[in-house]
Amino acid sequence: MKITFLTEMNFEGKISQDHPNMRTEFAWMNALGATHSCIYNFQNIKDQDHIFIIIPKGEVFLNAVGVKLVNKPNPISELLKTKIVPILKSNNNKVHYIQEGPSWLFNDYGIIDQINFYNILSECDSIFAHNKHDVKFYQGLFPTKKINIMPTLLIENLIKNILPKAEDKVIIGGNFARWYGGFQGYLAADEFKVDKWTQDSHAKRENEGDLTDLYHLQRMPWIDWMKTLSTFKYAIHLMPTIAAGTFSLNCAYFGIPCIGNNKVDTQLICHPDLSVDVDDVEKARILAKRLKEDQEFYNKCSITAKDNYNLHYNIEKFKNTLKHQLI
Repeated sequence: MKITFLTEMNFEGKISQDHPNMRTEFAWMNALGATHSCIYNFQNIKDQDHIFIIIPKGEVFLNAVGVKLVNKPNPISELLKTKIVPILKSNNNKVHYIQEGPSWLFNDYGIIDQINFYNILSECDSIFAHNKHDVKFYQGLFPTKKINIMPTLLIENLIKNILPKAEDKVIIGGNFARWYGGFQGYLAADEFKVDKWTQDSHAKRENEGDLTDLYHLQRMPWIDWMKTLSTFKYAIHLMPTIAAGTFSLNCAYFGIPCIGNNKVDTQLICHPDLSVDVDDVEKARILAKRLKEDQEFYNKCSITAKDNYNLHYNIEKFKNTLKHQLI
């Protein structure tokens, strides 16, 4: 099959197994032998069996209750106005949408952008969601459309020789922003009684680095992130945003028990005993304390994470799943 992925990234070509920044979408492309092209060049894509489009998140300027803060246009408005799917279908076989970020993200767009976004999805042959929870969302929007799951994936070529060395420290899965829920994770992580770390991101808040009991990792390429992650003993990710779940999956690969959102597939499947309602900070604290004090429970969670990763997220299963979904 000839497959092309369209994203906002401005490069053309395939992803090798040795790519140092093998994040989720790159792993999908590599596993499927797909070619990548910039989404803004969509009119030049021809003779493909399957096109996967990942629409950029864009940018919104609202506060938490939806009040506009800055009078600026969404930078993807022009893209949303185009006839991208009909044009792609005229030159190729099938076109599929892959979820980017939380399913509800487009609700923060202006009304016209929301409608245009919906219309693009309605014209696709199928939709690939992140999680079972997201499938229900999209099936409600499009009752007659085929909704699949695009499983989060790791390509292990560059990380297979990393030997995990669990040091007595905890990694928190995000900064102190509503998107990541880092503040709640920081409080619950107190139960581990070890050094607390998080990674810098676009959401790092002003003065967050002033906390004397929280260390920050600088942003780094994926391969360096994986090497660094392998040195942690515990993980917690109380992120209310339901997305691809790469943090939970990365932890599972190394057997790092991770407390996290039970609506994220990688979390629930790989860390079933550590999955919580994302606002249940009380239970997250209880589980953190148990992981710290109960070695048998810790070992069980670690082994379960690795076993379920190998069972459910191996590359052959991914290929077979996609093969049947694309028939």
